Amino acid sequence: MNTTPVNNLLGIAFLVSAGLFLTMNDGITKWLVPHYPVGQILFILGALIALFSSIAMRLRGESPLAAKSWRPHFYRGGLYVIGSFSFVFALKYLPFAEVVAIAFAGPMFMTLLGRFFLGESVGRHRLGAVLIGFIGVLFVIRPGSDAMHWAVVLPLIVALADATRDLVTRKMAGGESSLRIVFSTGCMLAVAGLVTVVGGWHALRPEDLVWFGASAGAFVIAHFLMVEAFRHGQLVAVAPFRYVQIIWTILAGMIFWDEIPTPTVFVGIGIICASGIYIAWREATVGRAERIKAARTL
Repeated sequence: MNTTPVNNLLGIAFLVSAGLFLTMNDGITKWLVPHYPVGQILFILGALIALFSSIAMRLRGESPLAAKSWRPHFYRGGLYVIGSFSFVFALKYLPFAEVVAIAFAGPMFMTLLGRFFLGESVGRHRLGAVLIGFIGVLFVIRPGSDAMHWAVVLPLIVALADATRDLVTRKMAGGESSLRIVFSTGCMLAVAGLVTVVGGWHALRPEDLVWFGASAGAFVIAHFLMVEAFRHGQLVAVAPFRYVQIIWTILAGMIFWDEIPTPTVFVGIGIICASGIYIAWREATVGRAERIKAARTL
């Protein structure tokens, strides 16, 4: 049971900061993509993530290898590997903000997967929000136009992989260390990336080690901040602010790559954000109402 006093402002601050660090991680990765094969990038990042998270666990008196069960780690890690390869490949071909915006369709997939595979109750309000959210995705993808690129399928794979990972996680027992999850994910990412060495890697420039380290460090910090955000704040108040990350990515794309979204893409991003925020708010309020109702029947 979480005994931490509720502080929604602190939780929101943590989540907004987590989005900034995730944008740093993704932005550095996008900058590295033209210089190295995707598999090599993910191998180095995965190894550094595993190293940094294991050090953090040791400092907290935890053992990286003392998992309650490794099976859920393999499930989570495998799905993360699929999403990571798809995400980084997408960064090679698509504007930064578009990749992240389409990937944020994950909550919509999660709502549908929860309905059909977990038998969760999903009312017409959330189903309507999902439908509207996918319309927003179509605005960003622009099917049938000259601006549409085949790589738009990659962030959709990211969204589906993330939603499936959350679905698998929801079916498993809780209580596992969040840092150990980061550690095992980093290990699987490194192993998957290492397999691609047969395709040929590039010589690593020493100065790029700083960027790889900064990217991996930003990932670990972002994950820690996300955990802290939901530990200190209420889900209904905090969750919608995860979409601030899209603002960071738009700004980063404009500043570093001169990527200015078209008005149509801006409309699509706005629809995706509004849909996701409503789904998060609706799930939190419905869940709270169900808990209150269950408590009254005891």
